[in-house]
Amino acid sequence: MNRPSNATVNVPARLGVGPMSKNAVDAALEVAYRHRRPLMLIPSRRQVEAEAQGGGYVEGWDTAAFAGYVRDRDPEGLILLCRDHGGPYQNPREKQQRYGLSEAMKSAAQSYEEDIRQGFDLLHVDTSVDLEGVATLEAAIDRAVELYARAVEFARSVGAEPQFEIGFEDQGSDTNDPAEFEAQVGTALERLRAAGLPDPTFIVAQTATKVLETENVGALTVAPFAVSSTIRELAAITRRNGIALKAHNCDYLSREQLAYLSRAGVDALNVAPEFGVVESRAFVALLRELGLNVQLERFLALAYESRSWQKWMHADTRAGDTGRAMIAGHYVFATDAFRDLKEAARVRAEQRGIDLDGRLRGAVASAIEHYALALPDHHSSSPALAASA
Repeated sequence: MNRPSNATVNVPARLGVGPMSKNAVDAALEVAYRHRRPLMLIPSRRQVEAEAQGGGYVEGWDTAAFAGYVRDRDPEGLILLCRDHGGPYQNPREKQQRYGLSEAMKSAAQSYEEDIRQGFDLLHVDTSVDLEGVATLEAAIDRAVELYARAVEFARSVGAEPQFEIGFEDQGSDTNDPAEFEAQVGTALERLRAAGLPDPTFIVAQTATKVLETENVGALTVAPFAVSSTIRELAAITRRNGIALKAHNCDYLSREQLAYLSRAGVDALNVAPEFGVVESRAFVALLRELGLNVQLERFLALAYESRSWQKWMHADTRAGDTGRAMIAGHYVFATDAFRDLKEAARVRAEQRGIDLDGRLRGAVASAIEHYALALPDHHSSSPALAASA
C-alpha cells in the first residue's frame, strides 16, 4: 500500500482562509493577487451551505451565491473553493432537529453534491461528529468512506474531479501518537483504495494547534521542539503515501511558531476565526474613531446576545462581555440589525473621507498576509517540506 518515502505530494495551496465575511473573501482575493499565489477559501457548512440545507451565516450566502461571487472576481483562478468540515452533523440544524444517522448522511451527501455542481476544488470529509458528542474512530472511517464514494460517484457523473481531504478525529491540543496515526492512515487508505476511490490530497493530523477565545492553546505554543519532532514523524507517514499533511486551528500563531510547523513538514494549514475577530476589532476601533458610541454599544450588545462566543471559551474564562462580543462579532454581520448600524457608520465615515469597508478589508488582508508570507510558496507538486527540513 505504501509508496516510496521520496514520493512527491500535491500541494495546491498552502493556506486555507476562513471566509468569515464578504470583506474576508475580498481580502483573500486581494492578497492572492498581490502576491501571485493561490489561497484556499474554506467555508464550513455553518458558514456557507447549499440552499436546500438552509444556507449559511456568512452574508446569507448559499453555495451557489458564494461560488459565483468568488469566481466573478477571480479571473486567473488563484482562489480554490474548498469545503471545510463537510460531513454528518456539521450543519447545525442536523443536531437541532435531531436527524438520525441516515438522514444526516443524506444531508451531508447533498451538500457535497451542490459543492461539486458549483465547481468546488476540494472537499474535506469530516465524520468525527455524532448526534451526541464524537463518533468512534471505526464509525468515523466507515462514514467517511461512504460519503467519499458518494461524492466521487456524483462528481464522475457530472464530469468533475474534486480533490479530497480527510481526518479522523476532532481537533485537540496535542499531537497524534505516530503509531496510532499510521494505523489510522493505513486503515482509511486501504478502505478507500479497495473501493477504487482516488487518494486524498490532504490528511489532517493533530498538530498541537487549538483555538480557545483569542489565543492558540495547543502544545505547539509551549513545547515547540517536542511538537516539531512528532510532526516530522506524522509527515513522514503521509509522505510515504504521496499525500500532503494539513494542520487545522492555526489561528493566533506567531511567525516563529508557523516556521516550526512548516519546517517539520506541515504542507498546508487553515486559519479562520481570527479573521472574524480582526474585522470586529477594526469595526469597533472605527466606531470609536467616528464617535459613534450608540452604534458601538448596539454592536457589542448584538454580538454578545448572539451567544455565538460560547463554544470558544476557556472553562475558567475571565473574559468580559466586550471580549466575548469580539469573538462573536462576525456571526452577526449578515443580520439586518448589524447592517443598519453599519450603514450609519458608513455615512459618518464618508463624511470624514474614510472608506469603511476598505478599512475593514485592509485589516483582514494584513492578518491573512501574516500567514501567507510566513509559508514559502510551495503549491506545485514537489517533495514535501519535511524532506528538506
